[in-house]
Parts: sequence; structure tokens; C-alpha cells
Amino acid sequence: MRHHFHCTDGWELILDLRGRSMRADGDIGKQAEAVARRLMTEVLISADWSRWLVCVHNDLGEQIAVVPFPVPQRISAPAVQLPMTVSACSSAYC
Repeated sequence: MRHHFHCTDGWELILDLRGRSMRADGDIGKQAEAVARRLMTEVLISADWSRWLVCVHNDLGEQIAVVPFPVPQRISAPAVQLPMTVSACSSAYC
């Protein structure tokens, strides 16, 4: 059976028109979380994901699960020391 993983925050809606074939005993929760994580990494804007949900529907249009987006983890980048460059300026406006 195909399942559709639609994403929404109550205002915006991203429809999964294709859906995914999953067995009845397939882990829908894990797939919903994977869909959420993929969307969070592919969207090029900074968004507040705390209100977003993955609403899972079967081929009959029945909602069978609602899974909240995972809390994004902040990744602290290591401090990088940039090399200092010294340039000789012969202009009076440097």
C-alpha cells in the first residue's frame, strides 16, 4: 500500500503526490522523520520547524499518523583561525 507523507505547519503545505510503497508493518514513524529531516536540510531558508508536522495518509485518503518534525540540533562549527595577510599599500587612501 502507498503512503503519502504531507508536511504542514498549519499555514504552508507540502504535498507528497507520489507517495511511497510501504508494507503494512513498515515503520511509518521512521519514514516520516526521514521525510522531515530531508525537507529541513533541503530548504534554503531558515525556518522555525517547531510547528511542522508530517501527516501520513494511505491511498484511501485516511490519515493514519501525525509525526512532529524532529528538533533541529545546533551544530557548532569549530573555530577556524584565518590567516592574516599584510598588504603593502602605496596609495594615500589606504
